[in-house]
Parts: sequence; C-alpha cells; structure tokens
Amino acid sequence: MPKWKFKDGAEPQGSSDGFWYDISSGGYIRPAEVLADEEQIAQVKAAVDLLASFETAMNEAGFINEF
Repeated sequence: MPKWKFKDGAEPQGSSDGFWYDISSGGYIRPAEVLADEEQIAQVKAAVDLLASFETAMNEAGFINEF
C-alpha cells in the first residue's frame, strides 16, 4: 500500500456520483490538485486508464449487467 503524498493546503475534491465516476468520466477528482508527487499522479492516471479500458472491454463483450 503506498504512502500517499498530499499537498499541504490542498482543497477537498467534489463528489457527486461516487468515487469511480468522479475520478474517471466525471472529472470532479483531480489527482494533480491534491497529490504532491508526480510519480503518484502518473500512477493514479495509469490505473484509471487501465480500469476504464477494462470497463469498455467488458461492455463491448456484453459482460456488464447493470441493474
């Protein structure tokens, strides 16, 4: 588990439809505004991109069953 390095005085990030939406398509959570470490910012972006790609692939394959 990483030790996250937050900026001093960073503002709280908004939330509307849950964490996943807010950090991916919603854009309400901006890691660069709260994280002080550029490598951690890149890691978060890469993780979100990877999971968004997985979500897209599951949708395209018909494996998402929303209810």
